[in-house]
Amino acid sequence: MARSGPPAHAWDWFARQRLLWREATSRLARSDLPAAHRYASVEARAEAVALLRADYPRDEAVRAIVDQVVTDLVFLGRTDRDFAQLGLHNPPRGLRWWWSALTGEDPDASPRPVRDRPAGHDQLSLDDLAAVDARLAMDQVHGGYGDEPAP
Repeated sequence: MARSGPPAHAWDWFARQRLLWREATSRLARSDLPAAHRYASVEARAEAVALLRADYPRDEAVRAIVDQVVTDLVFLGRTDRDFAQLGLHNPPRGLRWWWSALTGEDPDASPRPVRDRPAGHDQLSLDDLAAVDARLAMDQVHGGYGDEPAP
């Protein structure tokens, strides 16, 4: 993990996750750290994230709590497996950075080909559309779905 802290894109992603920054500041406010009173007094996202960004690289306790919040709430504590096993088909870059920082695995190092996905994935891809017979599909569109009997 980078000692200088997460890059801007990782903090941007973190800041957009209200549950994360609120939980992190809440845990820090309940802790016996000297900075607990500062975290208890922030409520706005901009203040909370600015304080976390400032303290993260220089305070090991803040870093540990933020990392634990991301592990618990984003990855549900499942950092003992490969990133691909989480089933995230198009994760944001900021989320991928947190995964790399927490596990040491680079999720971008060996991307899995689309065809290697499990058969039961819930996201439609262009590869799924390749098997559609365009003539039959257009006949159904022109005739109205359900108006024509199935061939």
